[in-house]
Amino acid sequence: MSVPFDIGRFIIYPGRKIYGFLVTSKVKPGVLATISSILSKYNVTILYLSFSRFITTPTRKVTAIAFCDFTESTVSPENLVKEVEKLEFIEKIEIIKPRIDGFMSDYKSFPLKIRENRAVIIRDIGYKGLLVGIRKRFGSAAEAFLYYLGFEAGREYGKDHKKMAKELGIEDPAKIYDIISATMFNSVGYGRMETIKFDSKKPYALIRVHHSFECELERGVNKPYSHLVREMIAGVITELLGKEMHAEEIKCIAKGDPYCEFEVIQKTQIKKS
Repeated sequence: MSVPFDIGRFIIYPGRKIYGFLVTSKVKPGVLATISSILSKYNVTILYLSFSRFITTPTRKVTAIAFCDFTESTVSPENLVKEVEKLEFIEKIEIIKPRIDGFMSDYKSFPLKIRENRAVIIRDIGYKGLLVGIRKRFGSAAEAFLYYLGFEAGREYGKDHKKMAKELGIEDPAKIYDIISATMFNSVGYGRMETIKFDSKKPYALIRVHHSFECELERGVNKPYSHLVREMIAGVITELLGKEMHAEEIKCIAKGDPYCEFEVIQKTQIKKS
């Protein structure tokens, strides 16, 4: 079972005085409780709070972004910062001022990152234009483009997943895929992936994806729709196994199946028609 999670890069709350804060702090017990008690004292409500991945060396630090409601507050954001800055674990705090009451966005923290890699968030209204719009304009040529784009992206993901696996002491490609590749796919919002079968020797994989971001765009087309995701899967597995793999979508939500399912085989095993 999964629940939606709003990553909260902005908030719209008309009629409220909302301020943002970008905070760098040492990681230690009681930090959040101490800051929360100060906010509560001045009747400041936390509307959103998110932490960046903490830095492990040489000292443990974490960056947090918070959106707070000062509408009924008895303190100004500036005076609140002066008090919070006195806490020994706070290293830096910066106010993100609203450009209009009732709207706050995090325009201070940049770039967005996942580990050492820069990340870009694209909402569904944007990637629908990319994935559906390009198909309407260029037809099968667009599908071929998405096919190769997905494969090359997958290979790059696979390289990164192998680096993560090395840090964790994982060598088995099946475990790397199930523990790292599938969960990373889920965590960035592409869909909910399950590894049904992964045989490194054969080689063969059966991968199931619920709520694929690509195939949800065109429900009712009555044919498998994935070109980008299926070759991302093939690209990752190619990199993990060191053998060129190909993915075929055998079930698809676009044609009415309850989930998308992909068979992944070595490219040399593809039967010629």
